[in-house]
Amino acid sequence: MNKYKETKTFFICNPAAGAGLASERWTALSQELTDNKIEYEYQFTTSPKNATVIADEVIKQGYRRIGVFGGDGTVNEVLQGVMLNPKTVEDLEFVLIPAGSSCDFAKRYPTEKSNIELIQSQETIAVDIGQIECRDSERNPITKYFFNNSSIGLISLANEFYNNVEGFSKQIKRWSVDASAVIAGLKAIGDFKPIACELRFDDEEVQFTEITNITVFKTPYFGGGMYYNVETNPDDGIFTVAIVDSTSKIRLIGLIPSLYRGKVFEKKPAHHRTCHTLEFDTNRNFYIEMDGESAGYPPAKYSIIKQAIKIVI
Repeated sequence: MNKYKETKTFFICNPAAGAGLASERWTALSQELTDNKIEYEYQFTTSPKNATVIADEVIKQGYRRIGVFGGDGTVNEVLQGVMLNPKTVEDLEFVLIPAGSSCDFAKRYPTEKSNIELIQSQETIAVDIGQIECRDSERNPITKYFFNNSSIGLISLANEFYNNVEGFSKQIKRWSVDASAVIAGLKAIGDFKPIACELRFDDEEVQFTEITNITVFKTPYFGGGMYYNVETNPDDGIFTVAIVDSTSKIRLIGLIPSLYRGKVFEKKPAHHRTCHTLEFDTNRNFYIEMDGESAGYPPAKYSIIKQAIKIVI
């Protein structure tokens, strides 16, 4: 094994993150790295899912310290590439440098260190990741992974709108993540119809219910400034599940401010619980979101891989 590659940080950089602002941010960081005489390698992503390909390649080349420069979507893409190499996962270290529109992972692992101090740090923590067994667009079984959270329902629909903005809406996203998220949420509420589904938590009986949204999470932050005000542990092997029952569009609009204040569970349609596994099924071909990216389609089974990934802190 090449010891040089084992210790050097290889950055996977998404210049399009943050509606394009990451490109400028990388210029500033790379100058800092040079000024501090820190040796590193890097590669820019060039298209959606390219970070997965790059991560797979650099791990096979022998790199064991992976820097991710981008937002939650970039981190998630890199995670998919990492999990293509299961025999090396326990040897890897993630250096997460937030540079996107929404960086929920940075809120989950706050630090007072500068980017340079973080890159040079030798401290790590091992954190859980979520696993989703679901279907691709052609109904083939696939397995995906996530750091933060995964949603099915209103939030996943809003995420589609948020990720596909263009023109003036894209400019709004550059100015304000929260404003762009609210616009996407309102559009999703206008288009949304409740989902009749089956839920099974751990080994309990199947529940037949109708929901607006279900979120499985290790990180309670999502959508920029929104959060579920629930304490979670990054390495305990337990999910928290937030459910919003079927309700009126007016009431859904009224929930938006409570999501920014962390008080959504004080509202009648919303509730939460914990579990180790969750099975979800519906007759509708509904998009599953994970860390701002597409995971696939139901039926879905969520499970947890305890203390799977080492994060540099």
